[in-house]
Amino acid sequence: METEKTTQERESTRPNAKVGAVAIVGAGIAGMQAALDAANSGFKVYLVEKNPSIGGNMAQLDKTFPTNDCSTCMISPKLIEVAKHPNIEILSYSEVEEITGTPGNFKVKIKRKARYVDESICTGCGTCVDNCPVQYRPHFERSARTRVEPQGKGKEEPKSTDGTGE
Repeated sequence: METEKTTQERESTRPNAKVGAVAIVGAGIAGMQAALDAANSGFKVYLVEKNPSIGGNMAQLDKTFPTNDCSTCMISPKLIEVAKHPNIEILSYSEVEEITGTPGNFKVKIKRKARYVDESICTGCGTCVDNCPVQYRPHFERSARTRVEPQGKGKEEPKSTDGTGE
């Protein structure tokens, strides 16, 4: 007696058949390479990054150790390859909220943060930044501290913090 097989069972009986998709959390240099490897193997890849752009810390570096190579020269081709790969969907400015299921058979719930820009028509020209009424600090500079001292009538001038007292 023959029984009906599910699509997944039929696909798994074929050699080299790719079933399902891959979720990669973190789009730094390692995440991008993992996404390219999986996508080139035939899997659909969802590349999840919490920051507004991919590239991780390497995208912020000038030189890399120990070769002192230009990090931009090394990462730029990967950024372009990841962005143009038909099997990779980049989910930047997103975070994993929940993972359910078992290894190899799971579902991932992803929270996408608001961008206030329509990604489908964005060309990356920067015009929206120039016309935006809200000024912001880029995500990679948010940990930098800035100190604003109030100045005006009746207020003391800021004192030196270099230890000289001048």
